[in-house]
Amino acid sequence: MLVYRQFGKRDSGYSLIFLHGSTMKKESMLPIVEWFQEYNCIVPDLSHHGESSGNMPASIEDIARDVEETIANLQRENIVQGKVVLLGYSMGGAITYEVALRNKVKVDGIVFLSSGADLKHHTPLVEQLKNISSKRFSTKNIVDYLFGTLAGEQEQEEISRMFLENSVENQTGYNDLMISNAYDRLEDVKEIQVPTLLVHGCDDKIVLPSAAIDTWKQIADSQLLMVPYGGHALIFENPALVSQRVKGFVERI
Repeated sequence: MLVYRQFGKRDSGYSLIFLHGSTMKKESMLPIVEWFQEYNCIVPDLSHHGESSGNMPASIEDIARDVEETIANLQRENIVQGKVVLLGYSMGGAITYEVALRNKVKVDGIVFLSSGADLKHHTPLVEQLKNISSKRFSTKNIVDYLFGTLAGEQEQEEISRMFLENSVENQTGYNDLMISNAYDRLEDVKEIQVPTLLVHGCDDKIVLPSAAIDTWKQIADSQLLMVPYGGHALIFENPALVSQRVKGFVERI
């Protein structure tokens, strides 16, 4: 059972579950979650992150199983009710794909934020990090690559500070990047039948835009929003635009 925080209206009829990305804790997602206060929002720490226990995950599948168990438990306790929408950011997107493909819990909609079903072939920066050991890695190694040209200098400083203040220990963050880089279910996502939205920045340097485009082509009736000049930190660079588009998608589920 993952440790989580709940925000917004429990009885809204929609439960939005936000899954954070590599190197992050649940607190990292709060700047975007606050734009969704009219919904029942659940924000967990993923396995071996923040307040959640468990061994170091060996794969995306390991984390997906813990997410499934947590959702099922919260549904039994009526904490998660109504229509369930998973929103996965970066590594959280890969976990969302896995949960949707495994189909162990009912999900009514899925949203992918700066992510794709194939992170193996679209993450060149992570490929470069394989040349260093986990002991030499720091989240500082990647924060300079978070941005496109949407965010100004002061905004970049604020977002970078948020990432660093809410980052996990370096070994866990390095493991996140490695298991994400090993994830490739692009061919399998053809099986996904639930409403799907992908949101991606055109200037994303960490997960290349091609990851979202290739995934969108594979999922029938999925929707794709490519944001000009947006970077990997798009959900923090322009939360108003992202939340407006996601809300429109959610309300049509």
